[in-house]
Amino acid sequence: MTANVVPPNILDNNYSTQPALVELLLRRDPKGCEHLCESYSAMLYGYIIRIVKDAKAAEQLLEKTFKRICKNIDQYKFSQLTFLTWALQLARSESINYLNVNKLKTVPGNNSFNNTKNDTGAINEIAIFDMIHQGYKIYEVAEILNMPVDEVKINIRKAMKQKTDLN
Repeated sequence: MTANVVPPNILDNNYSTQPALVELLLRRDPKGCEHLCESYSAMLYGYIIRIVKDAKAAEQLLEKTFKRICKNIDQYKFSQLTFLTWALQLARSESINYLNVNKLKTVPGNNSFNNTKNDTGAINEIAIFDMIHQGYKIYEVAEILNMPVDEVKINIRKAMKQKTDLN
């Protein structure tokens, strides 16, 4: 009789497994990258697709995010962030860079710094609003997005106002 193999829980963010994963990644062990993909792909993909709204682009950005995590694992600091928070920050950064590059390619003559800044702000509002609805606390969102709590609150209010204006 063979034992049933239970796949790892995609949303298993038990902190006791994160140090083991980070250790594998620091040693550049291929099993670390495999475990990273198995454990975090669904969560990071869901986060990325909410920002970019394009499945093909989200898959490419997920791959870039995983490569960036594996390449820059030396920069991760246990004392400052959880591994998930750090991974979400990298995914957010990749997604926003993608949107900014594609916005500049698709809109001719859009070289204004203010427009790019406003687009990034709108992206932040959407990401923050989604995270709050997923059950994150305001201080957790602030930590993940590396923003002050007051700025998160302001962005929530803006997103709620935009949503009510659309209805």
